[in-house]
Amino acid sequence: MFYDAVVIGASSAGLFVAELLAKSGIQVALFEEVSEISPQARTYIITPGLFRVMPDVGDALVRHQITRIQLQSGSAAAEIELAAPDLIVDRKELLVHLARRAEEAGVIFHTGWKFTGFNKHEMNPRLVFKKGEDIFHVGAGVVIGADGVQSSVKKALTGKWIPALPLLQAEIELPPDWDQRVTKVWFKTEVTPYFFWLIPDQMNKGVVGLIAEKGDDIRTALDSFLEENKLKALEYQSGSAAYHTSIGQLEHKVGEMRVLFVGDAAGQVKVTTVGGTVTGLCGARAAAEAIITGSGYRKKLKPVQRELDLHLFIRNLLIRMSARDYETLVGLITPAVKSFLRGHDRDSMRSHFWKLVVLQPGFIPLGLKLLSRYIWDQIAGKST
Repeated sequence: MFYDAVVIGASSAGLFVAELLAKSGIQVALFEEVSEISPQARTYIITPGLFRVMPDVGDALVRHQITRIQLQSGSAAAEIELAAPDLIVDRKELLVHLARRAEEAGVIFHTGWKFTGFNKHEMNPRLVFKKGEDIFHVGAGVVIGADGVQSSVKKALTGKWIPALPLLQAEIELPPDWDQRVTKVWFKTEVTPYFFWLIPDQMNKGVVGLIAEKGDDIRTALDSFLEENKLKALEYQSGSAAYHTSIGQLEHKVGEMRVLFVGDAAGQVKVTTVGGTVTGLCGARAAAEAIITGSGYRKKLKPVQRELDLHLFIRNLLIRMSARDYETLVGLITPAVKSFLRGHDRDSMRSHFWKLVVLQPGFIPLGLKLLSRYIWDQIAGKST
């Protein structure tokens, strides 16, 4: 069997690229390891950039909206009002919606088939899938690896996966006095070099979560934070977040077969906030444009890649911040900075990030101090 394009993985990026290709008249098949596209629920907070990349997505998926973000480190606190609200979306609902759109566009779904590798010994290499004892060999003009952090496609080609970080969220009942339009972020460097968050959902509920380093006892850290803030976990939502790196090949050739990666399988995640829905969808759109026009994927991906590289640069500085540094950072968020951030979301930082030092020159000495730490660590051979 041969398809013009085969997408492996029913992730949001995989489903979106499949839909875009099918709408352009390309014959597309999507293979997914699970037998039914019905993933576990997980609360996402997504910028309004979702509407920029998918203008026709509509408001039906939006469960709730956030208008303010509070930041806290020690005694320092700041609140940023958002001109365009952040969107609260359930991962399961998003994927089911994207699957329906792809199917309506003409994508052929093969569920329950696990990708096991490439048959490179034939004159025309084929993809090998397995379901129970059954083996399925499929030819394709182009293959899109969209099968997440632990991408079987990437492992088959490179022998390794994209770096990843564990994340854990607890579903909670919101405190009685909590404003349901407010998300809060805590920086606690003694526990994690990333952050804790509280995101309100609907019906007076929300999620509290954190990102941790690989190998950390993330469950103990989260439970301790919940106890400290007098919150009780109702259920837990766990997962892994891909870690974008500035190196790595996103397009390969297997014989005449073109292989591209999108979403988490490509590390298309903002490592400042460890959010990747919008950037993954942008990566999917870039891949679709490259395939439809026969042009280079890297060229089409350049705006997304630059955005992700900026977030990586910022994360390489943030990872070296102490508790006192975070207090200084939060204290530097003046009314002028708040006003500026109000109209610029986290998925379009490349266009405005450098303007912040004009509004707040105090960012310069802090940034230089962190940059010197980064350079010293590179000289000393320490990893980021």
